[in-house]
Amino acid sequence: MRVLHTADWHLGHTLRDHSRQPEHEHFLKWLVATVVERKVDALLIAGDVFDSANPPPAAWRLWFEFLGDLKRARPSLQVVVIAGNHDSAARLEAPRELLSAFDVRVVGQVRRDAAGALATGELVTELRDDAGQVEALCVAIPFLRGSDVMSLAGDDDSDGDEQADGADPWIEAMRRLHAEVFAAAEAQRRPGQALVAMGHGYFVGGQISELSERKVFGGNQHALPLDLFPPACTYVALGHLHRPQLLGGREHVRYSGSPIPLAMPEREHPHHVVFADLRGGALEKVWSLRVPRLVDLIRLPERGALEPEAALAAVAALPERDPQMRDDLRPLLEVAVRLPLPAPGLGEDIARLVQHKNVRLVRVEIELAGSAPNVPGEGPQADLATLAPEEIFVRRFHRDHEGDVPDELLAAFRSLLDDVEHRGS
Repeated sequence: MRVLHTADWHLGHTLRDHSRQPEHEHFLKWLVATVVERKVDALLIAGDVFDSANPPPAAWRLWFEFLGDLKRARPSLQVVVIAGNHDSAARLEAPRELLSAFDVRVVGQVRRDAAGALATGELVTELRDDAGQVEALCVAIPFLRGSDVMSLAGDDDSDGDEQADGADPWIEAMRRLHAEVFAAAEAQRRPGQALVAMGHGYFVGGQISELSERKVFGGNQHALPLDLFPPACTYVALGHLHRPQLLGGREHVRYSGSPIPLAMPEREHPHHVVFADLRGGALEKVWSLRVPRLVDLIRLPERGALEPEAALAAVAALPERDPQMRDDLRPLLEVAVRLPLPAPGLGEDIARLVQHKNVRLVRVEIELAGSAPNVPGEGPQADLATLAPEEIFVRRFHRDHEGDVPDELLAAFRSLLDDVEHRGS
């Protein structure tokens, strides 16, 4: 059977107020055609379907229209979706009973029943081929926040030696939780059936895309070990990191990456979906297919920054506006300028020039040439709007105090930030 792995769509995403809706529409139409053309049996979406816990109506409409188009185009296809750290697990799961009628399994949360048993039936899905034969079991574990993990994992029956040795209690709780789920899957698995796993988070060895993935507790600040997935796994489909990559030199453990560049640094790497061909319980082949890019992302210069006069000249040299091109399909532009002296009107000058060019201005990035960095060893000062909340917190701490931020204080900040960002989700 053939499995297609994708993740990190971030429907509803905007880049400095520029909607990415046309690019997502283009990707999803391409994905439906690819599923049909490549005769895919199962589609795995490894989290971050949406960009926020409360997506705009247009993003929901795009999601449901995609699922409808998919069912009409490939009726036998099964879809398994897990929630990522950007998704609201409750909202993503809300229509799951309806979607199950269309062979769409949505896993937003992990639960225990009234007797305390883990609801593994919600986490393990049979994947069937065109003939209806079960070719694989898919263990789908969504993104879990710290408090959820500790409450779900159950009591630790160890004698305390692990804690004395400095083992991370959160990681050990994740181990117990994964072990329980995979034990249930192994009890269900029959000879000749593959074991496929899905997860969402930052796993040891993954390469982040600079400032692109949200820093979350249990995310790229709390690296998860790959041995959460047992050796019996035939393929592991991961989400959270936007750069497509395999982990630990293992062909069968992969991040698919995002289908479109979600930040300017991501324009530099390719965007793929990944295929895993399974036969007789084994992995026959893993391969990827590049997603065609609808809208270009341009940075002037490609690296570093320009002096003001050079920046104005570079913008002036861009192609003139094409009246035949839709505004929302014009390339997105970022201009980086190094200012040896104040230039209050430079941003407005660049914006006026851009009005006549075949691009949309995302931002003007200013580097203050004479500034000392806020954090030792870091680059020039950045515009506040370009910094993630945690970076602002760390910079302020270094401005006011000596040494690094204590681990306990940083963990408390991350927990507070996570609560604020997902309030009401």
